[in-house]
Amino acid sequence: MTMTGARGPALAERSRADLPVTPLTWQRTDTVGTELVFPRGSRPSGSAIVAGSRPYSLTWQAELTPASQVKSLHVTCRGDGWNRELRMERAATGWTCRAEHAGDAGDLPFAGTEQLEAIDPGAVLRLADSPIFISWAVRNLGLTVKSGPVSVPVVRVQVPSLAVVPGTVTYHLVSPQRLRITGDWPAATFELDAAGMVVYQAGHLRMAR
Repeated sequence: MTMTGARGPALAERSRADLPVTPLTWQRTDTVGTELVFPRGSRPSGSAIVAGSRPYSLTWQAELTPASQVKSLHVTCRGDGWNRELRMERAATGWTCRAEHAGDAGDLPFAGTEQLEAIDPGAVLRLADSPIFISWAVRNLGLTVKSGPVSVPVVRVQVPSLAVVPGTVTYHLVSPQRLRITGDWPAATFELDAAGMVVYQAGHLRMAR
C-alpha cells in the first residue's frame, strides 16, 4: 500500500481503549435508517435498513486481521424488486471480486468493478455509510494526532449499488476525538470515542447509546 504521512506507532500517544465486543447501533439523521453491528471476534457482521427515495436493506460480514485490516467482505443488498450480492477478498497479489444481480434496480450502477487490477492490494476497504469501517481504518493505520494527515489508497463499496470504486483518501486525526477525511469523495468529519469508534457525523449519523 502506498501511503504518505507518518504512522502513529512511531509517535505514540495514549493508547486507544479496547474495541467493543457488545452490539453497536447507529441511527441515520439524514433519513430514517439504522445499522446494527456485532463486532465480536475476527468475523464481525452487521445489518442496516434505510428509507428515503430508494429504500433498501443490507447485511454484511467481514473478516479482520488482528491489526483491524479488512481481509474480506460479503455484502447483500435488497430493494423493491431487486437484490445484489458482492464478495471481495484481499490477497498478497491483489483482490478478487464477485458480484451477482437479480431484478431491476433502475439506474443504479452495476455491483462490483471492471477496474480490479487498478486496486492496490493494501488498500483500505470501506463499506460506504458503515461507520465501523472508518474506526477499523483508524486503528489499522495507527493514526495519532502527531502523525498528521495520512493519504492511503482506498477501495469503497458504494451503497445501495454495491459498486466497487478505487480512490485515494486522506485521514487526519485533528484531535483524539475528531477525524477529518478528504480525498476522492466528499469531505467528512467524525467524532470518535476513546476506542476510536465513530459516535457522530453531523447531519448524517450518530451512535445510539
